[in-house]
Amino acid sequence: MFGLKKKKKEKEQEPRPRVDPEALIAAQSVKAAVLAAIVTMLVLSGFWTFFTGMTGRVFPWFSIVQGIFIGLAVRRFGRGLDWRFPLIAGTVAWSGAFFGNLMLAIPVTTNELGASALEVIRGLTWWSFRTFFTEVITVVDHIYAFCAAAVAIFYSNRRLTRHEDYALRTRQAR
Repeated sequence: MFGLKKKKKEKEQEPRPRVDPEALIAAQSVKAAVLAAIVTMLVLSGFWTFFTGMTGRVFPWFSIVQGIFIGLAVRRFGRGLDWRFPLIAGTVAWSGAFFGNLMLAIPVTTNELGASALEVIRGLTWWSFRTFFTEVITVVDHIYAFCAAAVAIFYSNRRLTRHEDYALRTRQAR
């Protein structure tokens, strides 16, 4: 209690860290964000299919988990500060929820038809996709896709320190 004044005085005299707002803006990468989001979506769709095959149960909430990881990947690799990065994360997460469901449907189709997965994939047509979205995808899948996009949007923007935020705001005020 008696030593607090001294510590506070020392802390006040420390110089503020210099933050270059131009470096923060230059660190953004839309290309890296898109690539990271797509790779994350593909890897997690593979895990989703693997776990479904191992357990024999479908986990629709996995699309929300996928959305979280897509948002974090966009944040980590895109280092975005503006509206483009949440849009990328939300779009990839939303489409990833349906892509994951499509990947889950391929093993079921191979079992029913007695064909290989490659033959089923080669046989996909617009009619197949239309049938998939009208007969397989339900309202619940749309809700999970929306939730996946929402959490991806939430986690996608870069978190700034107060000094970085101040430097960007003063740059914009000029």
